[in-house]
Amino acid sequence: MPLLLAASAGSVGNAGLMLYSMGLDLDAIVPRVSRARATYAVAVVATACVFAGHYAWDAQSAMTSFVLLLTAIGTPWAVITLIGFVRCRGSYDADALQVFNRRARGGVYWYHAGWNIPATVSWAVGATVGVLAVALPSYEGPLLALTGGVDCSFLLSGLVGGAVYLLWTPGAAVAAAGEGDDVARPASCPTGTGGPRA
Repeated sequence: MPLLLAASAGSVGNAGLMLYSMGLDLDAIVPRVSRARATYAVAVVATACVFAGHYAWDAQSAMTSFVLLLTAIGTPWAVITLIGFVRCRGSYDADALQVFNRRARGGVYWYHAGWNIPATVSWAVGATVGVLAVALPSYEGPLLALTGGVDCSFLLSGLVGGAVYLLWTPGAAVAAAGEGDDVARPASCPTGTGGPRA
């Protein structure tokens, strides 16, 4: 009985943290939604997914597939972000990071009409390689033969995405700021030195 209570309490705490984190993420993606409404929305969706996974189909294979795909797709973005962090030595313009949340435009991270083209394309290439090298219960990528049937999708996607990004941005000017006008900045660290704000 004590173990059951401890397990339940631990699960509730962990679920609360995850739910709060998902609410923050949705609030950042859809700024017009309040944090409370975003949290309620993800709570309803998550609860529905849990019941559907338990009663409607085999949730274990579905979750395995989801986690493997998410890892293969997310790893190159994590590698690209880490490259940017190292280049900037962890120094960011905190005000410019909030432009999207304020529903504004511009700032040192606005790049080209709001898109960091080298980072986006590098991520897409890495994610594509990851999907082509993944081994799921219902799908095996064609690149799996190159690794002897071992799922190295996250390694390959991270390596390819990072390599493409490093080759595309060897330290030259890439970033842009402002509404429509491209202002060159060092790609290694576009901190708040000049440039129009929204």
